[in-house]
Amino acid sequence: MLHSEDSQPFPVEDEVTEYKESFNEKCKKEIAAFLNGNNTAYIYLGVADKSRRVTHTYTEMELHNIEEQLGRWLSSSIYYPSPVGLVQIYYNHGLLCLEIRPGKFKPYFLDDKAYVRNGSESIKASPERVTKMIASQSLGTFDVSESPIQNVSFDSVRLRFKKQNLLFKPKSLGFYDSRAKFTNAALLMSDQNPFLVKIAVFDGLTVEQFKNRRQLSGSLLSQIDDALTFIDLNNPLAAQITGSPQRTEQRSYPNVAVREAVVNAIVHRSYFSQSPVQIEVFDDRLTILSPGPLPGGMQLEAVLDGQTLPRNPQIVKTLNKLKYVEDYGTGIRRILSSYASTGRKPIFVAKEDYVKVTLPNLNYQESLSGPEDINGLETAGVAIFFESREKIVAYLKSHVSITRSTTEVLLNISGTQANRYLKRLVAENVLEKIGAGPATKYVLGS
Repeated sequence: MLHSEDSQPFPVEDEVTEYKESFNEKCKKEIAAFLNGNNTAYIYLGVADKSRRVTHTYTEMELHNIEEQLGRWLSSSIYYPSPVGLVQIYYNHGLLCLEIRPGKFKPYFLDDKAYVRNGSESIKASPERVTKMIASQSLGTFDVSESPIQNVSFDSVRLRFKKQNLLFKPKSLGFYDSRAKFTNAALLMSDQNPFLVKIAVFDGLTVEQFKNRRQLSGSLLSQIDDALTFIDLNNPLAAQITGSPQRTEQRSYPNVAVREAVVNAIVHRSYFSQSPVQIEVFDDRLTILSPGPLPGGMQLEAVLDGQTLPRNPQIVKTLNKLKYVEDYGTGIRRILSSYASTGRKPIFVAKEDYVKVTLPNLNYQESLSGPEDINGLETAGVAIFFESREKIVAYLKSHVSITRSTTEVLLNISGTQANRYLKRLVAENVLEKIGAGPATKYVLGS
């Protein structure tokens, strides 16, 4: 570390040295880059970067103001994970120096961007560099580290332990560290968990038009339960007429596959990334995207063969206790098994920034997704239509009316298909149309 009495000009800037004439917003990026480095680094304030000479000496009042501002930066959400304790400020006869120690939980993000040092510059890290930093972390380091939020409650997790007649023992679940501080495992299970799950249902095969959307927050347990409930509402049971006397019924997506995919995405994601888990439901598929690469540099082929390497072992421990997971690495194989006799296969993609699972809709009929008139359908299509008519009539026997949007969910079809079905049923006097525009409803015909 340099001192005010050292000879000037100071040494040139490099990967661990930066000069700033004033303390300003640009210092945020330099701090972020040094946090992702490998050695302790220094930012000297009041020193010109070109001449490398002291141009300003700071008063104790200025020192106090900078300390306060720096504290606000480090304790706010602009940095993630929290770098509190990694940045110190030193004062020597008017010369200010920020000392930044490299963090243990790389990558560190500033406003969702990771920076690294390239010689004397701080630049945005490439996706490949971010992936390498994540892969180099020891598995389990996140959920055992100290939580940046200590004021947390556990109403949701307590309720679930109570329902299963289990004692809630936070210490045995890894909710405290050696200094009796809450860990990130506690944060993720708390009601104040800041990580989100976003779900969207789209009309058709693209993201052009939303049918519904949700943003799920709170304890990971609540997020899992709420996500499964929402998907279940958009996973109708469809009947198929075959040559056998009895009709066959099946969900659009096997419940086992949905549950395993959702739980895996939430439990095994990288929490070094603040991105949400994203679940999207289209007419023909359901996709679940989990932030972060596969843990520990694992290959997709090994995961599909059943190899397991939990990224968040303390979280797995809690969910295993509550029977959400079994901790035997059987989830992926269960997903594959649930589709084994269907003629369709789930698709797994592992990238540098995410892992994505695509579940095909077992009830999706491509022949019904085009613009053709429903009166021109082939025999199989007619059979499907009559099954749909039965569902609509059955629904109206216990409800006053039905709308197009309700028909979409009931039959798991697009808005265009729902309109065609309803229009035909009106033409056949099965239904009667009431109202117009968004207020249109349909009741059983007289």
